[in-house]
Amino acid sequence: MAIDPTLRDALSAVTPASLARALTRAGVKAFSPRGLAGRGERAIGEAYTLRMIPARGDAVGDLAAAVDAIPEGAIVVIDTAASGLALPFGAILAARLGQCGAAGLVTDAALPEVVGLPVWGAPEAAAGTLALVSVQEPVACGGAAIHPGDIVVCTESGIVALPVALAERVALEAVEQQRLDLWIQREAERGESLASLLPPDAAALARFEAETKPA
Repeated sequence: MAIDPTLRDALSAVTPASLARALTRAGVKAFSPRGLAGRGERAIGEAYTLRMIPARGDAVGDLAAAVDAIPEGAIVVIDTAASGLALPFGAILAARLGQCGAAGLVTDAALPEVVGLPVWGAPEAAAGTLALVSVQEPVACGGAAIHPGDIVVCTESGIVALPVALAERVALEAVEQQRLDLWIQREAERGESLASLLPPDAAALARFEAETKPA
């Protein structure tokens, strides 16, 4: 299901930090993968999840078929049990991932040099190979819990996965939080006391509302 354009616009306008604060207030935990290096611009999409484990010679899943099934606009999230092994894409599968219209790739594996879309992955590859064991099930990636259909926001400064049922609420709260943060920064630059701004007291919040409400 495509992300609502208004929701996408809101998510594009806020930082991962603002989203993280809103998710924390909503009681959500383990929503942000850590320790992954990014290459490419901001990416937003619904999570399409794969789980891979170190191969030991057993029969494994069909990785080519799983990649072919990825819907356009998805953020592909691949859990490799924090193995740091290189993804077994090769040039052909890497090219296919870009051709299918995926918006981005997030994984705790190491990545090929060329993937053809924004990627976030482990900085170095360990020795060994990976095998596909499941598709479209909840996964763990970089210490985060990511479920199929979560809305994933990826930027150079961080990655956040939003449960779809909370996405609109969290996005709106994050927009308001960022508006407040920018106002606080402006007030601090004007010489206002930080004692009344961090956190903002009732008088500061009243000034914020008065000065920023739509005309």
